[in-house]
Amino acid sequence: MEFPFLERARWVTDKFILLMLGVFPLFVGFQGYHTITESKFWFFAIATGLWAAAVIVLLVCGRVTGERYKVDVRPAHIAIALFMAIGGVSACVSEYGAVTLLGADRMDGYLTTVLYCLIFLGVSMLGRPRRRYAWAAAAAAVVCCFIAVLQLLGLDPFGFYPDGTNYYDKYVAYNSAFLGTIGNTNLLASYLCLPAGLLPVYGALSPYRRDRLLLLPGAFVVVMLGLIDVDAGVVAAAGTVIVAVPVVIQRDRAARIAGGVSGGVTAAGLAALYFWPGKSGTLYEMSQVLHGHLADEFGSHRGQIWKQGWQLFLEKPWLGGGPGTTSLRFDITWTNEQRGRTVSVLNPHNAYLGYLMNVGLFGALAFFAAVACSLVTWFRRRKHGALYPALGTAFVCYLIQDFFCLNLSLTAPMLWVVWGLLESREEAPRTELPETAEPEEMPLPEG
Repeated sequence: MEFPFLERARWVTDKFILLMLGVFPLFVGFQGYHTITESKFWFFAIATGLWAAAVIVLLVCGRVTGERYKVDVRPAHIAIALFMAIGGVSACVSEYGAVTLLGADRMDGYLTTVLYCLIFLGVSMLGRPRRRYAWAAAAAAVVCCFIAVLQLLGLDPFGFYPDGTNYYDKYVAYNSAFLGTIGNTNLLASYLCLPAGLLPVYGALSPYRRDRLLLLPGAFVVVMLGLIDVDAGVVAAAGTVIVAVPVVIQRDRAARIAGGVSGGVTAAGLAALYFWPGKSGTLYEMSQVLHGHLADEFGSHRGQIWKQGWQLFLEKPWLGGGPGTTSLRFDITWTNEQRGRTVSVLNPHNAYLGYLMNVGLFGALAFFAAVACSLVTWFRRRKHGALYPALGTAFVCYLIQDFFCLNLSLTAPMLWVVWGLLESREEAPRTELPETAEPEEMPLPEG
């Protein structure tokens, strides 16, 4: 049966996905890094709002004209709907009132949460995994990394930095470290985790020889993760290899062997960390955490931040303080001796602790349930073509990095697009695709 309005909604969704994976990462705004947070937020918010409005209008028109289509509701959809609803309740009961809509400081309030959830629900129900998304993500990642390389060489060809400064004036001339088209290097690492997981796996598994070329930008991204001096990105990449390799290998016997090797490497690595003899550095700090000692200065003072974040969660455990209110509740400041300025902590530097603080245990549990459902989906679809294994790997890599990162709208919308695609209609298995066919043009089974 023909569903013209439904197909138009899918067409609009396809263009939205391309926009978010191929254009959004490169948009910096018109004043460089000075306003990059606001610029990316409004790009994402306007694009998502227009897409969602167009989809709603098309689907309503379809219903009016007699189209009847079945909505494939998956467990992750229910969990995300609960997450959105609980966030709304948290915002309503919060003592901070209307502040919770946009957030107190970094545009991370309830409106942002709603847009994330709409992306997930819309992409998962109307989107389909397509090869073009991998290529769009690769193109954006290459451009972003190339700009970062120029900046590491001391150049600023696009004028992103404050006048007369470059990357090496970080924390002195300006109060952070910026690279590429994402801004903060921690957020750049978050973004790179997506193509670092997606491109190597898709390039290796795709039945099309020209897709092997995606291994090159995949390698470029992985190298950049090592160059930008963000330990969380390196930890995420290493953890993803251990977790994902046994899943994405599509031959059962080889997958079981890889699983055993990954388990052995994990056990050996934890043992080596536990008995690490060093007295400083990241490995020393990780070793001390295994011994139950989390000092305030560990992880660029994440120890101190996480401890206070946990206490703030315990103050409002059920519904949290309200979306986007962490900056109003933290009481941590440092003095930058080089610049003579006081720096305040505005973010828990851990996405999951942030959910506990903002929307409480109920909201966080709904989010964790959605993640668990999608990880099961990833495992079950590991042999369904090449894109599902790759999307799941990108998802896992970002989740690991999110344990140490800021969870802001400069990068998070792309995670929710990838997440939605992971839960979308199934791609045809590789064995059913003739060499001359394009996967995105093949009829797809319901599921």
